[in-house]
Amino acid sequence: MATPAAWHVRRPAEGSGLVLACDFSAAGRPVATFTELAELLTTGCALWETAPPEPDEAVRMTGREHVARWAGDLRGRGPVRAVLGFCTGALYAGALAEEIARSQRRPRLILLDPEPARASMLTGFYESLITRRFASVLSPADAEAALREGRRAADDTTGGLTALADRLSALVREVVEPAFARVGLHGARVDEFVGLATSYLYWIAAADSCPARGRWATATALNGNTEGAGLRSFTAAERSGLLRRAVYLDVSHTDLMRSPETARLVDDLLTDDKES
Repeated sequence: MATPAAWHVRRPAEGSGLVLACDFSAAGRPVATFTELAELLTTGCALWETAPPEPDEAVRMTGREHVARWAGDLRGRGPVRAVLGFCTGALYAGALAEEIARSQRRPRLILLDPEPARASMLTGFYESLITRRFASVLSPADAEAALREGRRAADDTTGGLTALADRLSALVREVVEPAFARVGLHGARVDEFVGLATSYLYWIAAADSCPARGRWATATALNGNTEGAGLRSFTAAERSGLLRRAVYLDVSHTDLMRSPETARLVDDLLTDDKES
């Protein structure tokens, strides 16, 4: 089965059915990915993960347009057995499952540490670049100035998450260009890093237009034990009636998708017809 441009193959065809996974996976991130989860699954199935568009496309795309891009590349490729979503990708998973249900039986919806899109996600990503990724090449004064500009961008709430992504992506370039220059990296390397960071910022922002309530009503959520992550980031009122079922595991957000217990539960959900 040929792979369309909008998807990454994390597991080739095995058995029957296609399982889709929604996440923004980037090399070198500490949080476990669907690649690691796929290696632990025993259920025979292919697993494809969403691939982001090129950065210059991402800045213009709404959540609906992301979903339409992924769904368009599934035409004629057989039934979708389940849709999985991790973190903010769970918002896209709910919308994608709804779109797929227009042309086939509704696929099972399995969410892992599902979260809403919040401004804190964008600012947290930006701040992690300053305090971790570039800590060794920024002076304390430069790092503090960059953090201060990030806080100023976050304080301006006009325009919602997309406007915040605009401001933070511009700040990322302002930080990255001189930081890379100090270690002898220029041009294409700068553009590649800025492009990836920009795509991620806009990917989160666009997810905000994919509401969870209603679309997650048939979902089972597997949630870790990290405070403030996944369902723990919702208030009790926000969680009420949101999901069909929630299972809480004694594993961190970082390790959730490399946990054998998570894989066992996903396998059970993929093979239990009563969960459909």
